[in-house]
Amino acid sequence: DPFLFKKDDQTFLFVEMFDNVTEKGVIGCSKFIDGKFTQPTVVLEESFHLSYPYVFEENGIVYMMPETRDDGCIQLYRAEKFPTEWGKDRVIVKIEDAVDTVIDGDDIITSVITSPAEMKTQLEIYNIKTGEPSFKNPVKSADQISRGAGRIIDHNGMRLRPAQNCTNANYGSGLIFYEISKSENNYSEKKYSELFPSQIISDSGKIFGVHTYARTENIEIVDVKKKRINLKRIYWIIDNKKENLSFGSNFDEKNLIFYGNC
Repeated sequence: DPFLFKKDDQTFLFVEMFDNVTEKGVIGCSKFIDGKFTQPTVVLEESFHLSYPYVFEENGIVYMMPETRDDGCIQLYRAEKFPTEWGKDRVIVKIEDAVDTVIDGDDIITSVITSPAEMKTQLEIYNIKTGEPSFKNPVKSADQISRGAGRIIDHNGMRLRPAQNCTNANYGSGLIFYEISKSENNYSEKKYSELFPSQIISDSGKIFGVHTYARTENIEIVDVKKKRINLKRIYWIIDNKKENLSFGSNFDEKNLIFYGNC
């Protein structure tokens, strides 16, 4: 779940860092220095799973709207000391199973899981200030090709919403970019383009999936899926009731690669 954010002429990368032992995600951050990103460090952790760190600035204040599905709401955080210290600002809306939320003007567009096994979500839109529905929800019925995959992009006069292609319940089998249209009473979108794993060039093995897209003026980033054997994960599943088992804080970082013109 990579999200790029620029502040004071510096580029920061916020990501989900997943601990295979605790089965919980935390939010990490790294800085772009001398042509590469530093090792991410943990900047936000809760007792529940965090992911999808949507960071934005409004009126000089930096906020983060991560996925807080396990807390039964969409929670907004405020930077108390950017980028390392964050505090809870407010709950935007109390809602079950909301994931991968993005902002579009005064609205938030969230993906609500309707069938976890089938990877189906439906789109719902709420006002970011009041938490009230902006349209008659859902604005898009449940399917496998609509779950959010990054912030909305301005491109050649269009507003493009990245989404995950989870066809056949295959998590992250590609990305779809939808051109969105909003009127006072209606929200609609149509497919503009797609990105497939086979189009991504990597020198560290074959890519089997792509999940989230992020970019600034000169950097594009996607996170990707590769096949590997995780012995610690297997051992934890087999022996997860062993009370004195401890691997420490061994984070399994996302594979982050550059895509396009960096």
